[in-house]
Amino acid sequence: MSGRLGPLAIFAACVAALGAALVAQFGFGLEPCHLCTLQRLPYAFAALVLALPATDGRMRAMLLGLCAAIFLAGAGLALFHVGVEAHWWESACSGGEKLATSASGLLAKLSAGKAAPQCDSVPFELFGVSIAGMNLIASPILALFSVWAARRAWRSN
Repeated sequence: MSGRLGPLAIFAACVAALGAALVAQFGFGLEPCHLCTLQRLPYAFAALVLALPATDGRMRAMLLGLCAAIFLAGAGLALFHVGVEAHWWESACSGGEKLATSASGLLAKLSAGKAAPQCDSVPFELFGVSIAGMNLIASPILALFSVWAARRAWRSN
C-alpha cells in the first residue's frame, strides 16, 4: 500500500460513516439523540485533518497520529453512549419525558413540538448491536489503522 493510500482509505471511511449517518437520519427518519450527533464529530474532524496538505511522509505521519487520537476520543464517546443505552450510567439526555401535571403544562408540551430522542433508547440495531455499538467497534479499528498508516508514512521518509 502506498503511503498515500492509508490516509485516503481513512478519509473514505470517515465520509462513508458520515454519509451513512445522514442517510439514516434524512432517508430513514432515524432522528439522532444528542450523543449520536456528537459521535459524528470525530469523523468530521479526522476527515478535515486528512484533507490538510501533507508535504512529506513525516507530516502525513503526524496527521495520521492526530487522527488516531481523534478516533480514540470517538471510541470513548461511543463507549459512554453504549453505557447510557445499557443503563450502566445516566446522561443528561437519558430518561423519559416528564408528564404534564396541569393543563398549562400540557399546552406547553404540545406547543414545544417534537421532543429530541432520548440517549438511552435504541432506535436501530443490527445483529443486536446499536449504532453507538457499531461506532465503538469502528473507532478503535480506525485508530489502529491510523497508527499503522502513520508508521508506514514515517518510515517512507
